[in-house]
Amino acid sequence: MMGGSEGENIQQSSRFLATCLIGGVVLGVSLFCFALPQSPLAIWGRKKKKRPIRVYMDGCFDMMHYGHCNALRQARALGDQLIVGVVSDAEITANKGPPVTPLHERFGSAAHP
Repeated sequence: MMGGSEGENIQQSSRFLATCLIGGVVLGVSLFCFALPQSPLAIWGRKKKKRPIRVYMDGCFDMMHYGHCNALRQARALGDQLIVGVVSDAEITANKGPPVTPLHERFGSAAHP
């Protein structure tokens, strides 16, 4: 039969062995993740393709000024692409009076390459 001291030694040896095994697994996983160029979550959670963020802004732009340029700059910073709409003469007239610059001039070279 085993004595009390011998049983305790086996139990301590088993605990030590379990601690070494668990520690080795944790260390191995840590080193594996450290060696990867990206985190495993970034690799496993990766989407197929990132769709561009499009931002739409419209205005009458009848007299282009700093406020218009600043608003366009800020809108562009919100996404990958900026789509600019130019409001028609009829819509401007209905909301704020006749435009200073007619629609065909506001389009400028973009409408007439």
